[in-house]
Amino acid sequence: MTVLLLLAACQKEQVTVSPEEETRRDSLAFHVAVMPVMDCLPIYYAERTGLFEKEGVDVRLQEHMSLMDCDTSLLRGRVEMGYTDVLRTLEMQGDSLPLRVVMGTDGRVSLVTARKGRMRSLKHLNERMVALDRLSTADYWSDELMLKAGLGQAAIYRPQVNDVQLRTMMLMEQLVDAALLPEPYATQAERAGHKRLFEPNDTAPRFNCMVVRKSLRTDSLRSIQMKHFFAAYDKAVKQLNGKADREVLQSILTVDFGLPAEVADSLKLPVFKKVHQTRNGDADRALAWLKSRERKIKQSARDSLFLK
Repeated sequence: MTVLLLLAACQKEQVTVSPEEETRRDSLAFHVAVMPVMDCLPIYYAERTGLFEKEGVDVRLQEHMSLMDCDTSLLRGRVEMGYTDVLRTLEMQGDSLPLRVVMGTDGRVSLVTARKGRMRSLKHLNERMVALDRLSTADYWSDELMLKAGLGQAAIYRPQVNDVQLRTMMLMEQLVDAALLPEPYATQAERAGHKRLFEPNDTAPRFNCMVVRKSLRTDSLRSIQMKHFFAAYDKAVKQLNGKADREVLQSILTVDFGLPAEVADSLKLPVFKKVHQTRNGDADRALAWLKSRERKIKQSARDSLFLK
């Protein structure tokens, strides 16, 4: 009887919510652009386990397969917060629509080479195709790897493949010689027999981050929502680092991230950090790299990068 009453109540709620009311609720919700990458796993987990709801904030995720699409959603006002990186934020930064980094993330990209290419060292990348997304963390590391190999910047071809799952598929089908991939896709490719040739160490710069428009700070509703978003995020991190709900985690990894079940089952999660800011040194390095690529980024864009 209790179950029937609950079902009836849910059905009644669905019937009584008019399109106008749903539109109103959606306009008041806190929208976040995410990608199915390890950096965003705590956000997916908080949403799936009801942690946002327990914090009293209606968070609605907009999933994209590329940083470019996340950026577009943020710039066009479709979301209040978006996943991107500091390099792209500096590139987008402007006086008419100032952006602010509100949280750093610690994901990294790995260079994975196609198994038939027989590339045993970075020098073997010479005149090879390395798939990546432009003016991003992956692009930064493509330059760094050329330096490590003693090769020139033009030694590799850089086909732009923004969609991270498509980039992974192209590597696994060996349509490119190598790819710079975030987790969990680098692990997926490695489990399929491809070679992880390089992975940044713990002291390497971390550029990925969550970004908002500067105007969010002066919006009392959005500021409160962001505070509760961060509280739920920290709780998700605590669970993921401890006793996470394995069923929920498996569903996220297989359904949202598109991993094969056998990869999702054995995937080793990183130790996630609670909400923290991007390091100033990493922001400075991002600006220097963009200038090396002859991007006209003002110092003022770097100086105003963080929310004040």
